[in-house]
Amino acid sequence: MEAEVNKLELIFQNADSDRDYIQSRLEYEIKTNHPDSGAQKDSVTILKEFFNFHFPDDI
Repeated sequence: MEAEVNKLELIFQNADSDRDYIQSRLEYEIKTNHPDSGAQKDSVTILKEFFNFHFPDDI
């Protein structure tokens, strides 16, 4: 039972790390590629553009 709990904890730690990376990467992309995007585009549009650019076959 303890081994399963440890595996779940590791999965959640990895998910948190992945989420933090994605958040920082998106912030970087928005600041560098869309410096004035706040007034022009909503965050969903920016997110779609990011994924279409970096992962064109996945969407």
